[in-house]
Amino acid sequence: MEVGLVHLSCVDEPSNSTLTLNQSLHDPTRVQYHHSYLLNLGYAIREKEDVRGYFVWSLLDNFEWILGYSVRFGLYFVDFKTLMRYPKTFAEWFIRMLLKGN
Repeated sequence: MEVGLVHLSCVDEPSNSTLTLNQSLHDPTRVQYHHSYLLNLGYAIREKEDVRGYFVWSLLDNFEWILGYSVRFGLYFVDFKTLMRYPKTFAEWFIRMLLKGN
């Protein structure tokens, strides 16, 4: 049996210092992306595909070697001046999905 690794491009957004904190925490595109992906992953499992795991990258917005701080893709928004961390709407959705299983 052949086992393959599927690599997905990340769902990131440009860092925008003009947004308020509440605006920065609102990320419906990421919620929709992962919701849709997980629905299709569930379909693949029901079709007996060999699925061994799923993870979301990355926990925190961080420094990327090529892009620096110019993109954000974490489950938690990081204020790079204070280093305070705030859960984005996706983090809250992901926790609820894991706890409820749907």
